Amino acid sequence: MESIRSKYIKFIIVVLLLMAVIISYIYMVSLGKVERTYQNYAKDSIIDLKKIYLKDTVNNVILEIERIQKEHIALYKLISKGIGKTLDGFYKETEEMFLKLSIDFFSSSQNQAGFSLLIFQKVSGQIVYNSIPDSIIVINDPVLSTKEIENKFYIFNKNDYGIYTMIWGIDKKSIDEFIKDQIHDEIHSYRFSNDAYIWVNEVINYEGGDNYAIRRVHPNLKETEGTYLSTDMTDIKGNFPYLTELEGVKKDGELFFNYYFEKKNSDIISEKVTYAKLYKQYDWIIAMGVYLDDVDYYVYQTTTQSRKTTNNLMITMSVLIIAVILTELILMSFLEKWYNKKFDRVISEEIYKDQLTNTYNRRGAQKLMENAWKDYCYMGINSCIIMVDIDNFKQINDNYGHDRGDTMLINVSDTMSKQIRSTDLLSRWGGDEFLLICKGLQHDGVVTLTDKLLYSVSQIDCSDDTFKNIITISIGTSFFAASDKNYSQAIKRADIALYKSKDKGKNQSSIELLE
Repeated sequence: MESIRSKYIKFIIVVLLLMAVIISYIYMVSLGKVERTYQNYAKDSIIDLKKIYLKDTVNNVILEIERIQKEHIALYKLISKGIGKTLDGFYKETEEMFLKLSIDFFSSSQNQAGFSLLIFQKVSGQIVYNSIPDSIIVINDPVLSTKEIENKFYIFNKNDYGIYTMIWGIDKKSIDEFIKDQIHDEIHSYRFSNDAYIWVNEVINYEGGDNYAIRRVHPNLKETEGTYLSTDMTDIKGNFPYLTELEGVKKDGELFFNYYFEKKNSDIISEKVTYAKLYKQYDWIIAMGVYLDDVDYYVYQTTTQSRKTTNNLMITMSVLIIAVILTELILMSFLEKWYNKKFDRVISEEIYKDQLTNTYNRRGAQKLMENAWKDYCYMGINSCIIMVDIDNFKQINDNYGHDRGDTMLINVSDTMSKQIRSTDLLSRWGGDEFLLICKGLQHDGVVTLTDKLLYSVSQIDCSDDTFKNIITISIGTSFFAASDKNYSQAIKRADIALYKSKDKGKNQSSIELLE
């Protein structure tokens, strides 16, 4: 009997050992599948985040173009109005010298804004003076010329002075070329990580082929700017990136696509994911791409520690044998959920946008404040901290509903975004309160900025048949101080200044500085 029992025990031990080996093998295979699933999920999610970043950046460039357009057109309208007053003054002063004074004025260095002038006799139609481009003028026909000029000018003015009719203004091409040059310089000044950059191709022929476009902006290949492009060009893998780009913007106005391109100052050729969008007014395809060679490394970094822990756990379970049988399925389920939960936490930490206003949210604002505080502590670069609160916002929410309040928040954030510099950072601090970080803004520039914000927001009119309201805001500002122990103290001072503005009657700005 003792021999039989011993054999039975040995048999049980062998069976348990075999079960441990089988379970361990099954475990490793299953764990490998979970890890591969997680890695694929992580890779796809990271690429999606990169795409969001690319699209937002390109759209911000387009918003910057439109902002510059509006600013320059507004400026030229003011200049044109001043020119009209000058001509009126010439005419009132002396009709005999009026013609000569007007021509001298437009021909002199005083006309730095580049305005053009056409003078013709009202009765005969004879052109007396013309500095408008020949391509716009209809020879010896002032009436047709006037219509052509008005169609091709951003700024157009016409007035009669005695026997003369005068037309002055600026053609669209001149202003557009100035804006294009400014955008070119701004794009060259942008700095992105991982060799990312923005480029612009101007389409000449939407049918494609040789010379279908001109490379207008390319920060990494400056020497190639101005060269012609062909849709027959391929990358090292045989893809046709220019053809793909052109067909995509023709169909939908925008697209994401992948191709292979050599990295800057390197012989390494890597895959890029790119977002391109057509800005039809200039026939510009504005695009930005980022390399994908860092994605696998990022996934590897996020899983290495988990893999070590899992391997140790697998060895322990192999020793326990029976415990492995009872806990195997539970542990596999737990590990899979743990992988995904851990990844979701890592990914969510990268998302700092407020979904309603498309500005930074409070978490993003805190991250930005940390960076600004470090710049102040280590490099001496101060920042102006501006707190903005919408006046009477609670009454709007209570009386007209949260949808109306949300619309007001969007209008205020959009309006302020158009008034600040491209380096300024706007975030929704909470509720109806915004935080603006203006790195490097000097004390004497604060009033100018806050006046612009107060005025621009006050011009928003949300009124309709059931709702009458003009929006105003109250502002509080501060700077980092040498005695501050952290950035929160500057925020507190800005908050104190904000409530001073509220107490003084709202729709104004106050500043709180340490003595």
